[in-house]
Amino acid sequence: APPVTSLLGIDWVRSSVVTALNEVFDPIEIARGAAIAKLDAKKKKKKKKKKQSAVQLEDQSEADASNNDNYGEGVAVAAVASAMVTAEKKGGYDDFDESGGRGDVELAEKGGHHDHDSDDVIELEQEGNMGNGNDSNNDDGEGQYGETVTADAAYTYEADTEIMAEINQEGLVQVDEAGGIQAFVAETVAIDGDAVGIIKSDAEVETEEKKKYTKYFSGAVVVLVVVIIAVAVPVTFKVTKGRQRTIVREITGDPTQVPSGMPSDVPSSMPSSVRFTEIVRKLTDLSGNALKVQGSPQYRAAMWMSDQDPIQNIKTGGTGLDLDDNGFEQRYVMALFYYAMDGTRWIQSQGWLGEDSVCAWFGVKGSSDGCATGCVVKSDNVGDYDKVCRIGMGKKNYLFGELPSELSILTEIRWFEIQHDYLFGTIPKSIGKSWTKVHTILLGSNFLSGGFPDTFENNQILGTIFIDRNDFNSTFPNVVATMKNLKWLDAEHNKFSGTMPSTIGNLKSLRILNVNNNSMTGNLPDSWDENNLIEDFEVEDNNFKGKLPPSLAKARFLKDFRASRNQLSGEIPEAYHQWENLEELYLDGNDIVGQLPQSAVPFYSGLQELSIHSNSFTGRFPVEHFEDTFRISEFLRLCSNASLENDADMLQSLFFVVRKRCFPFIRTN
Repeated sequence: APPVTSLLGIDWVRSSVVTALNEVFDPIEIARGAAIAKLDAKKKKKKKKKKQSAVQLEDQSEADASNNDNYGEGVAVAAVASAMVTAEKKGGYDDFDESGGRGDVELAEKGGHHDHDSDDVIELEQEGNMGNGNDSNNDDGEGQYGETVTADAAYTYEADTEIMAEINQEGLVQVDEAGGIQAFVAETVAIDGDAVGIIKSDAEVETEEKKKYTKYFSGAVVVLVVVIIAVAVPVTFKVTKGRQRTIVREITGDPTQVPSGMPSDVPSSMPSSVRFTEIVRKLTDLSGNALKVQGSPQYRAAMWMSDQDPIQNIKTGGTGLDLDDNGFEQRYVMALFYYAMDGTRWIQSQGWLGEDSVCAWFGVKGSSDGCATGCVVKSDNVGDYDKVCRIGMGKKNYLFGELPSELSILTEIRWFEIQHDYLFGTIPKSIGKSWTKVHTILLGSNFLSGGFPDTFENNQILGTIFIDRNDFNSTFPNVVATMKNLKWLDAEHNKFSGTMPSTIGNLKSLRILNVNNNSMTGNLPDSWDENNLIEDFEVEDNNFKGKLPPSLAKARFLKDFRASRNQLSGEIPEAYHQWENLEELYLDGNDIVGQLPQSAVPFYSGLQELSIHSNSFTGRFPVEHFEDTFRISEFLRLCSNASLENDADMLQSLFFVVRKRCFPFIRTN
């Protein structure tokens, strides 16, 4: 048998079952059994009527029995038609004249006796003696049988044509060309006041019972086959789904089902055939075959656009945008975003899938740099009118899903924010090519993987990127070194590897660079100059090695430098002593050597936090320069430095510093 891998497998199962049934059961025989069963039901209806007629016959039968002691045997020849039976005084039937001209028939030799059984039916036994052996009872010609009795009295019977027709269907009697019924011989016949019928033999009864049970068995088999098919079809689909990653059902006409698990405000009936088909055709270039996969966000969004969008159509007076409307695709993409992000679970979803313009939906409506109202307005004098320029879903709004690539058509986007939620998958590369006006992308604290798209290369607008605390596992995105307007890059707590591009120091607008807690290697970039605006440079918990970059001393606005827990070595460059704005310095957990500056250099003037433990510093610790330092990180662990002097004067001075900074109300002598 062919493998069941598609809907064609169902046809093969059906044809195989039909073939097997035809081989086991003869359709003609089954039909005959059904006809006999119907005939039996009609005969039972006749039985009640026969019993009523037999009651009148019973008295006459008992009188006959008193004058006859012996039962005879004979052969009953029955002609089922309208006839007249004449009972002669001698106790015998001389003639039996059928209206059809069948001839005379001898019914008995010596007279007849009729017995009435418990079913009120008189039987004439084959080869039985029909009369009384005592002739003396009938010699005088005057007696019980001395009169001629007609059928209307008791013994003349008119055949039931309906019953005869049904009996003929069974093949029990034969009908000639003229319509008459041919004579036949039966083992037993039953006669009452209404009709003549056949008493079937035990073999015939057994045969009919077998046919009846065969009919019941056939019905049971058919039911069983239906159950097997009902079970086999879902299993077939399940097996097929297990063998293929995706089952794509091509829509050539009306959809046959409604996707399950839809939100309450999602269509609950099949989309209208023409409009839905036209929408699928129009959006195929944008969404591809995803539109034809039932249950996909694309399918659900298209179906909502087809039948359930409540927005007023000014042209038609109905609801739903025309396919040629300037905002049709944008509204579709926003609906797609809702379904892709599991919109029914959002904490805030005001306006989504409502009758208003998408510009009034939560996260769109609002103000950000370059986007005053959520959509471009005419007064902006720039951009495409009424296009979405902001999607700001905030933090912890329970968005869950993958970012759809169709977001790329929102070419006026300036601000995009989804933080502390449940995004997974990758950032679509398509948005890097089309979001040329975006200046802020905030995707921190999600579950995104892969890397930051290199399609953002040479973007001249993008200034802020938050991709921290995700699962990005590619090499560090060198594309950021091409973003001339980049001001803030936060990529900490990921799994980025590789080196940091040396040209990143050429970004004159860069103020904050944070790559803490990754797996990066190589040397720190050494391309900084006086024009750099860098204020916060953090590279903690990586695998950077080599010396501290001397050119970093030119970064005159630097306030926070953190390089703890790497593999850095060498001395602190003397040029660093000139940092006038430095507030925080974290170099612990490396292999830095040398000594701290002993003179009152600018380095100490604004320093608020210092952490240099777990290194190899030597020489004297200049306690006198730290009276204004808020925090000397873990000063009791200064001994972790191999040869740093640790005499009583230093400890006393440190204690004085700590006491002065933390407990200023305590007076000292």
